[in-house]
Amino acid sequence: MKRDYYEVLGLDRSASLDEIKKAYRKLAMQHHPDQNPGDKASEEKFKEAAEAYGVLSDQEKRSTYDQFGHAGLGGNGGGQSFQFDPRQFAGFEDILGSFFGGGLFGDAFGGQRRRAGQGEPGSDLQYTLRIPFRDAVFGLENQQIEVPRLESCETCGGNGCAPGTNPQSCPQCRGTGQVAMRQGFFQMAMPCPRCEGRGKIIPSPCGTCRGQGRIQKRSTVTFRVPAGVDRGMRLRLVGQGEAGTGNGPRGDLYIVCDVQEDPRYQRDGVDLHTKQEVPWPLLVLGGKLRIETLYGEDHIKLDPGTPSDTVVKLVNAGVPRTRGSGRGDLYLHIRAAVPKKLSDEQQVLARQLLESLQTGDESPAAVTEEGLLAKVFGGHHKKSKKKRA
Repeated sequence: MKRDYYEVLGLDRSASLDEIKKAYRKLAMQHHPDQNPGDKASEEKFKEAAEAYGVLSDQEKRSTYDQFGHAGLGGNGGGQSFQFDPRQFAGFEDILGSFFGGGLFGDAFGGQRRRAGQGEPGSDLQYTLRIPFRDAVFGLENQQIEVPRLESCETCGGNGCAPGTNPQSCPQCRGTGQVAMRQGFFQMAMPCPRCEGRGKIIPSPCGTCRGQGRIQKRSTVTFRVPAGVDRGMRLRLVGQGEAGTGNGPRGDLYIVCDVQEDPRYQRDGVDLHTKQEVPWPLLVLGGKLRIETLYGEDHIKLDPGTPSDTVVKLVNAGVPRTRGSGRGDLYLHIRAAVPKKLSDEQQVLARQLLESLQTGDESPAAVTEEGLLAKVFGGHHKKSKKKRA
């Protein structure tokens, strides 16, 4: 049985991307095969930590894992038996490259490590938006939500220093962000423990953010929901995630659409399905029927003798396509509407109609609009073979 990925890294489920990176870096350094030659147990722990990091550092994979566990990832993080390959996981060239000064993993796979003093990007965020059915069909302008996120500290401008002071070069690594470590024949470059690889230290931390350069705030985000969004669809708002550190770029905000169901319509992609009750005489005699769609009133024409299980298609009366132009179709599933109550006169006429059908009487008075059907249910029905007015 696979262990929980959060348990592997020693984190809780609310851990940030920075905490995930730090936890993985610590385990990778501890169990790296080059530091534990011939130790199969350490090698397995290294692979296990790498697999956990590969999933939890990817926003989309992490979301799937949080919801469905290992089963959502094929039971083992991707449906294949895990083979260690730094190229499979985001950020490996940055983290593992620090072991060897970038020579093994950074250069070999085209990655670039973050230089000392270079800011880290902010984390991406995800927000689930509950959308009424009709708003999902027609879209929303200027939709506003409140998002808790890390913002740059206004007091220090994001550098973490008290007003009037500035960061200083780290005396331990001399501003490089790395220190050398020898292991047998290897010399490894590791992030400086004092400045955590930033190359600078803060002698006088800002009192507002305590030297972090960021503070937690609730921010209002305004965006547009395009017409036709469906349940599970994600909207990406670039630069609306958490603020980066050291003037690093902001992360992105992903809006996950949770569209409410509608009591009348069933949605199938861009098509809609609905049950449409039709008076029984209209199915027998044929004629025009008024229909209410999402876009207003429409009409269809039924042929005489239309079965009650007929499906009628209204073209372009469905949901707008989010990609491309036009709309889907509306499918009307015809059902016969039979009245529960009849007047005394209508009951007499209905019995006469039943008797005429049972005796095979096909005289005009029995089956035309002037006959019993019209007397029982009333109304005038014009016959036509066209399906839509």
